[in-house]
Amino acid sequence: MKRAVIFAHFDAENEVKPYILEHLRALRDCCERMVFVSTSQLPEAQLQRLAPYTQEVILRDNEGMDFGMWRRGIEHCEADLESFDELVLTNSSVFGPLMPLPALFDRMATRSFDVWGCTDNHELAWHLQSYFLVFRKPALVHPAFKAFWSSVLPYRDKGQIVRSYELGLSTFLAESGLHLGAVVAVDDLIPEVVPLARRELARATGNTTASCPMALLERGMPFVKVELLRDNPWGIDLHPIYARMQEAGYNLAWVQFDR
Repeated sequence: MKRAVIFAHFDAENEVKPYILEHLRALRDCCERMVFVSTSQLPEAQLQRLAPYTQEVILRDNEGMDFGMWRRGIEHCEADLESFDELVLTNSSVFGPLMPLPALFDRMATRSFDVWGCTDNHELAWHLQSYFLVFRKPALVHPAFKAFWSSVLPYRDKGQIVRSYELGLSTFLAESGLHLGAVVAVDDLIPEVVPLARRELARATGNTTASCPMALLERGMPFVKVELLRDNPWGIDLHPIYARMQEAGYNLAWVQFDR
């Protein structure tokens, strides 16, 4: 399996933190080519930290956020992109993985998705969450793939990017006839969220990475969102999450946030 990855990075302190390096190390085990795109002003010492993983590093202005970075990376790879069997788009918003990524790809190889992500979301409209997306060959060669990425504009408003691109990508590809799915879908978590009141249920099914993280991990989700451990928007007990990370061999010293 020939696989490429485009990693979208931002750090307010202009660093490549250890958790990023661990993510890159895991990706290197299953991806032949890695393009690292950052909107941080990374000094030479930080760029050198990337050298064991990739020589393809692109620094750019923070326009379009992750989708702007992914578009730039796709443009960089355009000449031979269709020679790959899969393209992975991921970013610096997650800690992990908590399992070997080859095992995740092997698991998903048994499912007939053209595009898959780790989790989906029903907030505003159904879509795959964009922190880890995999495009298989049928998607890479489909006209809708090029049409979408060529349409990405350098928006600076996060809400507009979510509506136009995170939601828009899933909607556009599905309407174009591609088959999309998640490693752990909201529907897989119904026993976890059904007891919630209607208002809480709507929130829970909107972002399960914040509302049901333990249930995700128990079903094979390999990542923990930075937002969960930094902000804990649902106010859940994080001790089981840290324990699960430690059980998986993840170094908790890697859990760092921008100051």
